[in-house]
Amino acid sequence: MGVPMNYTRIKGASEAQEKLLEEIAAKFRVTDEYLLEIAEDVHRYLTTGLRGDSEPQGLPTLVSRIRSGISDDIREAKREGRTALGLTINTVAHRLKITSVRFVSDGPDVINKQVHSIGKPATAASVPQVLEDVTVKMMQFLNTHSVDAPPPGAPGGGERFVPLGVTIDLPLEETDRGGRYAPRVTEARDSAFVGVDIAQGLNAEMLKKHLPVRVTSATNCVVSTMVAAQFRFPSTCVALILNHGINAAYYEAVDKIPKIAGTPLARNRDSGVGGQQGGSSSSNNNSGGRERVAVNTELAMYGESSATIQPTMWDHRIDRESRNPGRHIFEKLVADRYLGEIVRNLITDFMDELLIFPRDADVTTFSEPYSFYTSYMGIMEDYSEDLREVGNLLRAGFNVEASYVDRQIVRALCHIVAMRAAKLVGGAVAAIIRKATEAMDAPAPAVVSISGQLTEMNQPYISCTTTTAQKLLATMGLAGAEFNILGEDGYSVGAALSSFIK
Repeated sequence: MGVPMNYTRIKGASEAQEKLLEEIAAKFRVTDEYLLEIAEDVHRYLTTGLRGDSEPQGLPTLVSRIRSGISDDIREAKREGRTALGLTINTVAHRLKITSVRFVSDGPDVINKQVHSIGKPATAASVPQVLEDVTVKMMQFLNTHSVDAPPPGAPGGGERFVPLGVTIDLPLEETDRGGRYAPRVTEARDSAFVGVDIAQGLNAEMLKKHLPVRVTSATNCVVSTMVAAQFRFPSTCVALILNHGINAAYYEAVDKIPKIAGTPLARNRDSGVGGQQGGSSSSNNNSGGRERVAVNTELAMYGESSATIQPTMWDHRIDRESRNPGRHIFEKLVADRYLGEIVRNLITDFMDELLIFPRDADVTTFSEPYSFYTSYMGIMEDYSEDLREVGNLLRAGFNVEASYVDRQIVRALCHIVAMRAAKLVGGAVAAIIRKATEAMDAPAPAVVSISGQLTEMNQPYISCTTTTAQKLLATMGLAGAEFNILGEDGYSVGAALSSFIK
């Protein structure tokens, strides 16, 4: 089949400019055949991740227990006008977001949020200091927004604390210790957080400062996205995060997960694992029969041992210069953290050949790694006659007066990189939907909920992702999926919602 162009022809470009752009475009072009190979390879990755000898891929969680009763818990919270807190810890961007959700019985819920920078722990010994800093930020938030525990006798006043759900962008594995499930970090970009019980550490710090807050749940960001999705779109079977990193979760049949055979996750039907309790599970993805748990796929790690994925020379360069060479290969092709840097590298190739920008222009800013933010790529989707927004950004951000041809080239490079990423994600999502469908008792259209910054900063990316997934599903003979957008705050709100686990 023919391969369509992945960019718009440049008006007024020289032969050399057209030649280099076409060479780049060819390296980033994604064919239908390649997408099918990616989908098959991701499906194998998901299946392998559930084996007993796979660590840490395919981490099963207890979110299915949350799923079975979360709607009832939230309805009760709305009747009582209760408040819950969510804390998002982003170890990639060194940021935390505190979110409060005050439920209103007869109107929209009231949501407040604050974003703070946090330090990066150098060693495990410095993690307590980070948790102490987080607690100080929490204290400031409580004071600013007048959040306090409900008084005795008031609705929700049985407990003298406000529940806090914590979500973090690191893989958590739930282990049964003394009758309770304790999520602990199993793998991190650095060793500092490995083995840390986030809930236990934060609760200790908040007790020291006499805060009326207790951590009642700790989840990976993609799991809290699933929780938020279950509240807004109860039939969700796949959750996807498109943020600084990438991840996905889906519901899997317990009997298909060898790594949890013989554990409480696999055999504790009475606890609600698999959505058997709560009276609402029969409407959720055909879950009335086989038990299910949600699986954090750690999708970012796909590609580390794959012969299918095809990084370009620019991708290899970014991987070599990253803080985790050879790791998270797929993430480096598709995630917010890296897309702008790929574009910057392509622009510098044009600069090296003297094929872009005036020769007397000061282009030193382009030499700074990660100076071309991924958020710029959304602005580059400019279809005005003179590409004025593109020119304004290059002038304001890089002190460059770009010609009309220059503007077209930068826009084309952004489009080439974004569309490759979106198609690859679409292929991966199709594979995850197929896996989730295989776990259903009867075939049904999948419902996918998406959260993260890219849902708001680059609509063409999201549209291409969903369209690609739909086309692949049709090729696989599967029903089309329903896609819902939770926005950037999906997992933060999900963390607050999951604090109501009973």
